[in-house]
Amino acid sequence: MSSVESSKMKILTQCIIFVIILSVVCAMHQDALCCSSGQYISKGENRSKVCWDPISNTTNSIKIACKKYVMLTEEIYRFIVNDAGYLVLSMPNNQAEMEPETFCVGNRTLRMDVNSSANATRVAVICVDESEPIVDNAIMAYCMIVSVVFLALTALIYLMLPEVRDLHGKSVINFCVSLALGLACLAIMNLLSSYSDMNLCAVRGFLTYFFLIASFFWTNAISIQILRSMRRPFMVDYGWKEFAWYVVYAWGTSALITVAMAVVNFYPGDHQKPGIGLNHCWFFDKRQQWYYMYSIMTILITANICIFVYTSILLWRHSFTSSHIKALKYKFVMTIRLFIIMGLPWIFEMISSVMNASIIWVIMDFVNILQGPLIFLVLVIFRRRVIKAMLRRGMLDCVSERVEKYLAVVNDDEDNAIQHTMDVPLDDRVTSS
Repeated sequence: MSSVESSKMKILTQCIIFVIILSVVCAMHQDALCCSSGQYISKGENRSKVCWDPISNTTNSIKIACKKYVMLTEEIYRFIVNDAGYLVLSMPNNQAEMEPETFCVGNRTLRMDVNSSANATRVAVICVDESEPIVDNAIMAYCMIVSVVFLALTALIYLMLPEVRDLHGKSVINFCVSLALGLACLAIMNLLSSYSDMNLCAVRGFLTYFFLIASFFWTNAISIQILRSMRRPFMVDYGWKEFAWYVVYAWGTSALITVAMAVVNFYPGDHQKPGIGLNHCWFFDKRQQWYYMYSIMTILITANICIFVYTSILLWRHSFTSSHIKALKYKFVMTIRLFIIMGLPWIFEMISSVMNASIIWVIMDFVNILQGPLIFLVLVIFRRRVIKAMLRRGMLDCVSERVEKYLAVVNDDEDNAIQHTMDVPLDDRVTSS
């Protein structure tokens, strides 16, 4: 075979390959069309979408394999069908890819007449999740409101009792207020399914984020206080100087993070944005929520666990004088309680965010959003020092006899510890032989 014939064969082979590739691409793009060539997407009976043929004036169903879908116009959302047959959707806060058979594209006309078809708009019809949630969002919102009530009640009781408004008590008040406001904003967003003003929507979203993150910083502040108090067990501090530093740490850091996230959210560009107030009132999806929220929560929970482990090791390695044991025992138990109530539910929440929906994770979500009653039980009902203070101030006169019986059953280790360890440094300890 001559070199000329060999060149012709090579060119012919390349042409055949090009035609095959072009045919495959065209076929894939044809599969992505909602309607046949020359047809338009229009509104049919019961607000359904149909393909309308202006020549024959007939309609037929659109070519999409789902019953529930949304329609996005090219005027607002930029989209293309790439060579792999995926729909690449460029949104104000993110870029997403839709798999083949989960979308179709076409030209939409508002009315079935020739004049309106001349002004047709290119649209993408995208399938949405047809599975119904196991529990309605409204029920979750009402549970959040229950938590808000108990958290507000806990904060109010601590505000009314000077005996418990020490450094720890003030921090508890701030924690309860921040978590209550965060859950209240989240409940409002769950109850209001649609928003006419996206600016107001964004404000609610960022307020929710700020208060929830602040509640985690307050849990970390309380853990730090527990660690610092190990050197002076139950050294009661009713002042404001040290507390002011915790205020700057918890509220200030939360505010800085929220402002930084708002800047990232509204700054022009194709970077990963949270999406709050752009398409939704909350994060665009779980990925953004992990980037900007769960990551911070994970760091703070990990820090609290480290403090908890260090406290355990400190108690395990040393034996203390009897006056210290009661104080340290109570502080250690309080550490465990706070960790279980404030840490574990959110760990389950983060795990459930990457798992398929099931009744187990729904139960864990309920435990998470019903933190309020649990916190009320631990910080008010089961804390005898608080009950005694309420009884002394006449807040429990209607049930005073039952309360006195309840207080008489077990000694109050916290009060005993405070009386015997005031101003006694931890250095006064007896190391084990």
